[in-house]
Amino acid sequence: MKLRILNYWMMGFMTLLVFSACNDQTIKLIDKRYGENSTMTKKILVAYGSRAGSTIEVADAIGKTLAAGGAAVDVKSVKDVKDIKIYQAIVLGSAIRKGQILPEVTSFVQANKTELQKLPVAYFIVGMTLRENTEEKRKIANAYLDPLRTMINPVDTGLFAGKMDYSSLDFISKVIVKYLVRVPEGDYRDWTVIKNWATHLLPKLGIIKNQT
Repeated sequence: MKLRILNYWMMGFMTLLVFSACNDQTIKLIDKRYGENSTMTKKILVAYGSRAGSTIEVADAIGKTLAAGGAAVDVKSVKDVKDIKIYQAIVLGSAIRKGQILPEVTSFVQANKTELQKLPVAYFIVGMTLRENTEEKRKIANAYLDPLRTMINPVDTGLFAGKMDYSSLDFISKVIVKYLVRVPEGDYRDWTVIKNWATHLLPKLGIIKNQT
């Protein structure tokens, strides 16, 4: 009897794995350039790591806001960054998964540590922890950045609530998030907060708009 139950359990587990593989969602990465006509000689890289696309949209909004402030900005996935020596400031963002920065973002900082130490660097994270914007939740979210801080200390950090779209998750992740962790579906991003952060970030990155 116990063996039969174990077999049923294993069959069920394998079925979940199959559905997970079949329902894995592919997100569309962006690689954009803003402020090409800027008179500034300094250039900013906004590099992101994302799983469901929410962080990509936040990175894009930050890039547009920095460009509106007069900067020349590239927005691209950390996986597509070939050389950071052409930039004078870096803004690095990550989605949060299982209470951690995405591994490709951590690897990016590790791989470019020597060059990043020479530049002003800012971090931002996007996650569902901050759907409740309380002091306790912000403390938890802020701690997610500790592994990056040990390598490169940022000039500023942005802590932003994310978006939960069940359709962007694979089958197993959806079951866990919806029924076990019970994270509610919805878009909790505050675009005013995000854009205000980016606006005030420019001078901290050493980017001052030329006076005419």
